[in-house]
Amino acid sequence: MKRIFEYNDEHLGKCYIVIPKIREISKALGNVVITFDNGDRRSLMVDKPDEVISRMLQALEDYHNN
Repeated sequence: MKRIFEYNDEHLGKCYIVIPKIREISKALGNVVITFDNGDRRSLMVDKPDEVISRMLQALEDYHNN
């Protein structure tokens, strides 16, 4: 059960997100937008947003099913 999601941002390099803190995931203008449980939002510039969303959703499911 991974609690940390790792991705490569075009500008920031390698970044990490704590899976249990994610409340919502969406896609806007080709970016992945994450809303956290405290209301903060973060926009991720990634090459393949649909693939990143799928990986995040799988990580969320794995976390909450274990």
